[in-house]
Amino acid sequence: MSFFSLEGKVAVVTGGSSGIGKAIVERFEKDGAKVVVFDRNAFDGSETVGFAEVDVSDESSLSSALESVVDQYGSLDILINNAGIQPLGVGFSDLTSDLMSRTFAVNVDGVAFGIKHGGRLMSEGGRIVNTGSFVGLTGVPGGAAYATSKAAVIHLTRLGAIELSRQNITVNCVCPGTILTPAVTGIPDNPEIPFAESRTPIGRLGDPEEIAAAFHFLASPDASYVTGAVLSVDGGISAGWERYDITPPLEIQEGKWIDQ
Repeated sequence: MSFFSLEGKVAVVTGGSSGIGKAIVERFEKDGAKVVVFDRNAFDGSETVGFAEVDVSDESSLSSALESVVDQYGSLDILINNAGIQPLGVGFSDLTSDLMSRTFAVNVDGVAFGIKHGGRLMSEGGRIVNTGSFVGLTGVPGGAAYATSKAAVIHLTRLGAIELSRQNITVNCVCPGTILTPAVTGIPDNPEIPFAESRTPIGRLGDPEEIAAAFHFLASPDASYVTGAVLSVDGGISAGWERYDITPPLEIQEGKWIDQ
């Protein structure tokens, strides 16, 4: 058996029709898992991947779809709570009740109810992995709705890990940096791209496949002793900015602080 083998596992990936989610689906299927995509948009890929149209913000829809997977395939071994919307760039001055509510309904409720019903339906040894973001770990301008929702996902991960530990179900979170997905590349002349490139220590944006690799490990039997973890896969941006062009104050002279 190979390292991190998913052979014979039944996996559900929410938001699996594009971007990071699709990369996860393709990697899991390649490693032998039976994968089912939950999304509002059809999955354009392997014909052996299952699909269900699901709005994760609707608890009953999500619960019923997960039950159908168990009925059809006999188990639910892995749940990737990846579906989300990304209204990054909206600060407090432009924040509306509708935007805040919808962002939390998808990004937070979808994860919370995924943990709830995934934990209910999984047998011992199940794996739940949530998609966070580096902006859930550090403050960013224009993140009033999105960044706050991802911070909530990180805390839900820890709470889920505690509660489901009795069932030997692990709950972890992957926090990507700025990744080359349609949400980023689909914006004409997106200023986020050069901004992130200039401040990420590795100096470039990530590929979806690099993020999928982290999900692969956390979903595998080899990660049996990892739970409640928050794994940053962001080129180092959450560790600190690679450039911080400032002029030292006059009080610093020859490496010492001199009181003025």
